[in-house]
Amino acid sequence: MARALRRLLWSARRRLAGQAPVELVVAPDGSVRLPGGLVDPWRATRILAFLEERGLVDRRRVRRAAAARLSDLAPVHDLDYLEGLERPGATAKAFGAHLGDRLEQDALDAHRAQVGATLLAARRALETGGVAVHLGGGFHHAHRGRGAGFCLLNDVAVAIAAVRQAGFDGPVAVIDLDLHDGDGTRSIFLADPTVHTYSIHNRPWDDLQGPESSAFALGSGVEDARYLGVLGDTLPPLLDRFRPRLAFLLAGVDPAEDDSLGDWRITAGGLVARDALVLGELARRRVPAVVLLAGGYGEDAWRHSARSLSRLLSGGVVLEPPSTSETLVTRFRGLAEELPAALLGGYGDELLSAEDLEEVLGASPAQRFLGFYTRAGLEVALERLGYLEEVRRLGFDAPLIDLDLGGADGDTLRVFGAPDRRELLVELRVRRDRRAMPGFELLWVEWLLLQNPRLPFGGEREPLPGQAHPGLGMLRETMAALVLVCDRLKLDGIGVAAAHFHPAANSPGEMRLLDPAEAALFRSMVEAVRGRPAREACLAVERDGLVDEETGERVAWRPFNMIFPVSARLREWFERPEYVELAQAPGPRLRRADELEPAPRPAGAGDRMA
Repeated sequence: MARALRRLLWSARRRLAGQAPVELVVAPDGSVRLPGGLVDPWRATRILAFLEERGLVDRRRVRRAAAARLSDLAPVHDLDYLEGLERPGATAKAFGAHLGDRLEQDALDAHRAQVGATLLAARRALETGGVAVHLGGGFHHAHRGRGAGFCLLNDVAVAIAAVRQAGFDGPVAVIDLDLHDGDGTRSIFLADPTVHTYSIHNRPWDDLQGPESSAFALGSGVEDARYLGVLGDTLPPLLDRFRPRLAFLLAGVDPAEDDSLGDWRITAGGLVARDALVLGELARRRVPAVVLLAGGYGEDAWRHSARSLSRLLSGGVVLEPPSTSETLVTRFRGLAEELPAALLGGYGDELLSAEDLEEVLGASPAQRFLGFYTRAGLEVALERLGYLEEVRRLGFDAPLIDLDLGGADGDTLRVFGAPDRRELLVELRVRRDRRAMPGFELLWVEWLLLQNPRLPFGGEREPLPGQAHPGLGMLRETMAALVLVCDRLKLDGIGVAAAHFHPAANSPGEMRLLDPAEAALFRSMVEAVRGRPAREACLAVERDGLVDEETGERVAWRPFNMIFPVSARLREWFERPEYVELAQAPGPRLRRADELEPAPRPAGAGDRMA
């Protein structure tokens, strides 16, 4: 009832603002989890759940598309290329890795489903004269005869060909604001004067230019003012001259400062302003628009898209989405409520005591993970939570759980890719701890390894300090599962000594530094390398060191004790005014050591050999 009332209020607000109709389109079964964790398979699901919870959409009215047919793809892509996509290993170049038969077929099916959704969105935009948003799509690196950059099929080109075939003959503008160059789309329409491809990006992927193409390569480290300035100076004049009758907006959020792959520093507000500017210019000219999510890497990317869509659907109000960790923990907690303690192997509220269970089952607390979980119980929990299914989606069809209990540093849980134990995916060593925070009991993580041994390094994926293989891409799911362990065992939170900069900088937003005085220093470290590629940032902090601009002293990396509060009591502890005041104090101004100018050489000094 409350959601329905909110929908009526938002609808009234849009009508008062004179806003054109907005429709949402999704591609059922159009998500796939690629190795490395860069691409979030739940991106559309998270956005839709947020918009529905805030009363901005009715899920029953969201349009669901059918997958694109071969006859839809053939006018754009070479037939030999399309037929070749069915061969084993054909997607490896586009994804940067061999996915295996199952995941490769899933990826191809997902791309066809998303192409179908973009096609439907284009038809709906033309029919309504408003905005149609596909919660996916934007595969702009796909060329006629090859895929690249996670893109197999060019959904924008397919949609344009389809509406042309249906009788639409007006000019089309493709406004590509993904961080990366829209090279595939530009190449497809290079000689077509009825389609203008406009792209603002960091670096060019080719040097092709056609009669109707605009490409602005701005380099690394771009911030809001320059980004919005270039967009505001160049797009309106183009729209006035070209006069499109249909526009595609690739609203990629990989320019964001917190993107896992990007190297720009665009703020959350900057991305909302960008989308508002483009859609406002199109609305003033009454141009039907198709909005596609395009790029955005890491499991927080959905939040940027969600903000812009909340503004679009509410008539101008930007709503703040919850953190990814919060949404994941909420979902996991709902599933965990269906798991009784007896099923997990613990003692819970059962009538039998620990001694009774030991006599009946032959399993003492010392033979259980954290004194509670049996191996079978852990398997049940990880299956019910969908954790093991995520592992299977990565191509490991028969994951195996193994326990090593009673170690000096705690209990160890390992997940292998198969029963032969050759591929270690997860290694977690934890213990119950009362010493780190007197008065609280924590689940202390002594060691956490998440890796994909089948995924190679290369391209934009480079090894970070401490990595033997690329990441598994399941840190959020792992943290959510640990929160449930805290819930079950009545522990106050999760503690970890972050050994490396990258996992510390990319930890869930709810993480707090145990020592508030260290929070300002850590924040300064993050700021000093913001917008840098992950490997470059890690090496700058851990190997080269940072320098205090005021004192000139080198600031070396050291592990920080970080806490994820779970219990209300521990959350209140971190909300105390004395903690907040120290944690929010300004930190030192730090710079990378290699950014400092070399000291002047003495007069007359020359090079010499010792």
